[in-house]
Amino acid sequence: MPLELKSRPPPGPPPSGRGLLRSLARKLMILAVLAAVLVLWAGWQYSQRQSAESQTLGDYRIGGDAVTVLLVEPDVSLDIEAGLRRDYTAQLARALGQRLERLGYRVRPLSARSEQERFGETSQPRDRRAAIEHQTQTLRSLRETAAPVLRVSLDGLDYDGRSVSRHRYKVELLDPRSLEPSWRTVLTWREGRSQSIALLWHLRQNRLPPPLWDSLAELAVERLREDGKLPANAIH
Repeated sequence: MPLELKSRPPPGPPPSGRGLLRSLARKLMILAVLAAVLVLWAGWQYSQRQSAESQTLGDYRIGGDAVTVLLVEPDVSLDIEAGLRRDYTAQLARALGQRLERLGYRVRPLSARSEQERFGETSQPRDRRAAIEHQTQTLRSLRETAAPVLRVSLDGLDYDGRSVSRHRYKVELLDPRSLEPSWRTVLTWREGRSQSIALLWHLRQNRLPPPLWDSLAELAVERLREDGKLPANAIH
């Protein structure tokens, strides 16, 4: 039997230029929406890199022109498996003092703990006496100076494996007469994608992002002002 060949239907007319433009416009709109979503996501990630939770515990606030920044450094770990503790408590206290100095305050840094206490060397009577004497002198100095005290300490570190994924630092405003906190904030810094976004954002402006202790110190000053514990203007 002879084979019957099926004829193909004639091709349709080519798409008009107006149809191509509409198709291209739809694709560009979809790309623009995706780009906007990515920008919003990146902005949200960057905004979540740091946070502060503050509490007002009393009426005492910073007055006068002097502030004492009291550093409470954590214990130094000598465990080889754990490695040295990777905190930035001292850097945060220093950065906070520098910001207050720029506002016109006379800042006096103090350390709340002796080297013997930080390294756990208090088993010997001599070292134990040195640690107690250091604490006694620090308390006496705080009361004699009678300047507002900002106590900076480590609140905790969260780990992802052997890497620190989250830092938490505590900043407290103390009345020098009672050494009771009148205000407290917990500053949190999160490592992760937001740091890469911050790096790219600042590299566009030919500069590096500020280290975490500078950003957290600025955040602490902002919260002090928002909560009415620090005058809004510099005291020059």
